[in-house]
Amino acid sequence: MNTSDSSMNAGHQQRSVEHSADTTSDWDVVIVGGGAAGLWLLNLLNARGYRAVLCEQTTLGGAQSMASQGMIHGGIKYALGAALTGASEAIARMPERWRSCISGNGEIDLRQVQVVANEYHMWSNGALGKLGSFFASHALRGRVEALAPAAYPDVFKNAQFDGTVHKLHDLVLDVASLLQVLAAPQQNRLIAGQAISANFDESANMQSLTLADGRELRANQFVFAAGAGNSVFCDALKQAGHSHAPATQLRPLHQVFVQHAHLSPLFAHCITGIRRAEPRLTITTHPTPGGGLGWYIGGHLATSGVQRDRDIQIDVTRQELNATLPWIDWNRAEISTLRIDRAEPRQTLGAKPDEACVVRCGNALLCWPTKLSLVPDLGDQVLNAIDPAVDPSASDSSAEQRDSSVEPGAERPIVATAPWLA
Repeated sequence: MNTSDSSMNAGHQQRSVEHSADTTSDWDVVIVGGGAAGLWLLNLLNARGYRAVLCEQTTLGGAQSMASQGMIHGGIKYALGAALTGASEAIARMPERWRSCISGNGEIDLRQVQVVANEYHMWSNGALGKLGSFFASHALRGRVEALAPAAYPDVFKNAQFDGTVHKLHDLVLDVASLLQVLAAPQQNRLIAGQAISANFDESANMQSLTLADGRELRANQFVFAAGAGNSVFCDALKQAGHSHAPATQLRPLHQVFVQHAHLSPLFAHCITGIRRAEPRLTITTHPTPGGGLGWYIGGHLATSGVQRDRDIQIDVTRQELNATLPWIDWNRAEISTLRIDRAEPRQTLGAKPDEACVVRCGNALLCWPTKLSLVPDLGDQVLNAIDPAVDPSASDSSAEQRDSSVEPGAERPIVATAPWLA
């Protein structure tokens, strides 16, 4: 588990809380950041007796979550060097964790979330060699399955395809649906506002957050799950005396969205001719504004494309698609690009973190899931790191006050629109 604590937290005690005037709210926990991670934590904490609220400055999921591909994967794409890695094993159990929630048997009820693909694929246009032997090994039994041609996705049922297709036991979610399901039961615990500063006591514990409109949010504990927005509060915690508060790193991507009149649904990694432990292309399928289907493409195309401008990235995309799916006329495709930043705690040489990360600084938790799949793991870490909820019987406030929500009629943040639909 990637959780640390501050020696300044010794002796920190949970306080009783009271609901105060409209301009100041007192809570057990204030969460900053309304992406998938923040909304997951809001549900998790309220279900366990915390009186928690979430503050989001723009739209729910608008920074990173809605720009993700919705993949809940078990780490095989991190093992393309023909060896299991820390990253591949840290995430191996995540698809089953999510499936449990989707069936209504997990820690959060996700039965209403739209699952757009119950399996994922990996294809190569030629023989796999050493990697093929690795996929067939005992170490990956039950995680990778070679398919017969009759079971291929439709796009590969073409006489020009003479390669291999494997099935991964991963799944893909409609991210907007996920955010809507997580937000729906928490509407009265959502606050629209930008946290611009933090206030500390003499023990370097955070007392309150001040919003841009002057409102103040006071709480016993604060959880920051704001992605790149965490950096402001990392700095504030350092200045308050928590020297171990990590810095934030950004790992950029230059993703691509492809529309074509003859696309069929595809959820797959291309590993044709790869020279590194990374898929050449990672493709998911989504509705387009015109009612058709589009392919959202990441993988090495997106990581290497950071150094390319839009026009060159589009040209390279067309070249890659012609090389890996040559039986489709890609000259007729409409291609657009999207730049996004993945926010994570800083790693040596900017490396990708293997796990979700929670760092405790007094009564504040800095959180990064690092990838959508690991959100449930982040929840585990937060529950292990956070102080217990206030016992209502020990509080001066009544049960009605403890159950109260944010001001009636106040503005609530709404779920963002997918960037390819905007």
